[in-house]
Amino acid sequence: MGSLPTQLDSPEKAMAFAVDTAGEFLDGMVPGGEADPYRAQWYVRPIIDRLGKLPVLAPVRRGDWSTLRSRDTFRLRAGRSLREADIDAALGYAEEAGRAMDALADMRRTHPGLRLQVGIPTPFVIGFIAFEARMLRWRRDSTGHRDSRFPYYHPVADATVREIGRIHQALRDNAVFQLELPAETLLCAATPPGLRQGPAAVAGRAIARLVAQAPRDSRFGVHLCYGSLDGKPAVAPRSTAPVVALANAIARYWPTGRHLDFVHLPIGDGREAPVRPRYYAPLARLELPATTRVIAGLAHPTQPLARARQGLAAAEAAYGGLLDVAAPCGLGRYPTVDRARSAVAHAVALADTDPSPTSAGSGE
Repeated sequence: MGSLPTQLDSPEKAMAFAVDTAGEFLDGMVPGGEADPYRAQWYVRPIIDRLGKLPVLAPVRRGDWSTLRSRDTFRLRAGRSLREADIDAALGYAEEAGRAMDALADMRRTHPGLRLQVGIPTPFVIGFIAFEARMLRWRRDSTGHRDSRFPYYHPVADATVREIGRIHQALRDNAVFQLELPAETLLCAATPPGLRQGPAAVAGRAIARLVAQAPRDSRFGVHLCYGSLDGKPAVAPRSTAPVVALANAIARYWPTGRHLDFVHLPIGDGREAPVRPRYYAPLARLELPATTRVIAGLAHPTQPLARARQGLAAAEAAYGGLLDVAAPCGLGRYPTVDRARSAVAHAVALADTDPSPTSAGSGE
């Protein structure tokens, strides 16, 4: 899912890990842009730290990141604008991808067709973590700046589009941008079922506006996520209904001329995937393009393989077709390479429709 344990601290190590552990079951994408120990372990914390150094921002709260709420947050200083700051460099996506380009070229010599998976947290995610509810602020008072409307969100969104453009210009069809939506996913999960279509539609339109500004023919995937700290998601819904509502809204507003290669759905509570058919029943309502792969994030390495296969069978029965398989969150959430390798081996064992006794045993 992009991030890897801190020991895999170079693009070369990250890509070799993906190719060697997934083997023939690799989906054609390799990580590498997040091969930085700090970024891998803490996801967006390095971005938040860089934002905190911008002179236009003042600290509101300091945190040690021991919990999802214990983090640094900021506000704009009086009379200042985020458009004065180099947000592009603070995001750092193009720099990350640039460090991985040589490794990708080397890997493609022996594995033609591989693409670089580029993790892109949505502007809503960055804004919500850095600015909290201020990110939703509609207008600033008496600043004289042209970004008085959504002064926190729009500058981050524009910087994200510019970074995507730089990466696409360098890599063209060799990059797949994985849009990462933990904040949007958690919001949909927290909304009562009868009201869920509202926030899902808002998120879907925001994603559509972002993607529509990307270069034509650029490739995207969507990673829905319930957040994770120490391998445990922030919430564990009783069904797949929240992620189905959000995925459908994203697909409904998806702009033409940009590829939606995959949608990843988180499943389980951090320890195992449910086996109850009722949990997976909403998958029957998925309405995605025929060319979009659906990835079930149900590979929990500590779950017995036989029970995990029950969960996958229930998911595919509800969906009405085969599903791809992955971990529920980024592999950087695992503290060691061995733990991450066991998660990939578990996914491979689930994906193998005709496993040998040896390969089946590797996923236990």
